[in-house]
Amino acid sequence: MSSKYGLLVLNSKNVQKLKQLLTSAAAALSSKLYVRLNPDEPRTDELVSKIYLTSASSCPKLDVRLVVSEIRGNPENYVLIGEEKLLENAEKLAAAKKYKKVVLGGTFDRLHNGHKVLLNKAAELASDVIVVGVTDKDMIIKKSLFEMIEPVEFRIKKVVDFVEDISGTAKCLAEPIIDPFGPSTRIKDLEAIVVSRETIKGADAVNKKRNEQGMSQLDVIIVELVEGSDEILKETKISSSSRRREDLGHLLRPARAVPRETGAPYIIGLAGGIASGKSHIGKYLRETHNFDVIDCDKLAHTCYERGSSLNRKIGEHFGGDVVVDGVVDRRKLGTIVFSDKVKLRELSELVWPEVKEKAMEIVKKSTAKVVVIEAAALIEAGWHKTLAETWTVFVPADEAVRRVVARDNLTEDQAKDRMSSQISNKERLDNSNVALCSLWAYEETHAQVDRAVEELMKRIL
Repeated sequence: MSSKYGLLVLNSKNVQKLKQLLTSAAAALSSKLYVRLNPDEPRTDELVSKIYLTSASSCPKLDVRLVVSEIRGNPENYVLIGEEKLLENAEKLAAAKKYKKVVLGGTFDRLHNGHKVLLNKAAELASDVIVVGVTDKDMIIKKSLFEMIEPVEFRIKKVVDFVEDISGTAKCLAEPIIDPFGPSTRIKDLEAIVVSRETIKGADAVNKKRNEQGMSQLDVIIVELVEGSDEILKETKISSSSRRREDLGHLLRPARAVPRETGAPYIIGLAGGIASGKSHIGKYLRETHNFDVIDCDKLAHTCYERGSSLNRKIGEHFGGDVVVDGVVDRRKLGTIVFSDKVKLRELSELVWPEVKEKAMEIVKKSTAKVVVIEAAALIEAGWHKTLAETWTVFVPADEAVRRVVARDNLTEDQAKDRMSSQISNKERLDNSNVALCSLWAYEETHAQVDRAVEELMKRIL
């Protein structure tokens, strides 16, 4: 049985066995590994990066934390990794911190070892306060798969927890920022700013603005990013974008506990906006994984058959002249709803229950292990609340526009107008259990789906 927390003390001798020690930690621990340097092993930027880079591959599931000051609590309560013990009074021998207050910024999504290198540097330098700006809103929308970025409140909590856990007495003041400057040009007594080599220009812009405001210039501390690779996103550093891509096809939030009779199929919803690739994935699930897939867009057309209950309800709601001889006059109905979003919503609320009723009738007759209800407006209709899982397919908005223009021979403005009636990718993903992105080659999309199916079958068998 693995223990939750561990302590690895490095000195000038055992640091040569870093990979071996971290591999041992991966086998012995289930949560966090604290790393402490004894005074005979100097703290250098190269060593800090090496510790986090090696841990990314040797113990990727552990939350590794290189402490700057004392270990919280009694070190004897931690599982010791290796034979080296923490020297007494080691904290007193540590170098004095250079600044009182430092600042840094970032998105800090899915807090990873690259972030930890930056935050470690700030904790190493600041004795009193570490100010962190956490980007949000317009500052994140250009990032790859930004729709999957964790809520800013969650990211702030993770940053504060990490920094105050490793920094000793220094406090972490973190806040959301919606511009490139945030607290860096508001707090006068800051002394230094920590940046990566890729964001030096941002530090220069901060100092320029501080100078214009009559504030002191900040020392610029440059930290090299931890190396990594992502062939799909074409990135060479450990990044949150890669972490988000790796989460595609995995369960992002637990499935709902929906009652299911013995032998009845497991039902999942498949949602997605215009040109998201939803239909392609539905077809792939049917042909490759033998799922029954109910196309609700096609099913909706059958609800408009002559004399149907839906037609009667439409006539009652929008006026008798919209329905002639039991058939909806689509042109007349269109003139009413397509220029008025409120009316369009009213029509949808008439259609959705009818479609769902027909879909559930099909489900009852299915002999498949899994039935997929494929519906563009599944989340808008609230169906996801009654399903065990919802899988959402998405592409960035600009890619969806490009696809609609090419597929439907529309102008860009026409495509954007058509998409404006939909909820956003972010709203869909916030209500989904699994995210799938069809932005890249079919092989990559299929790999995500295969991963999702593999995990699904383990959950339901």
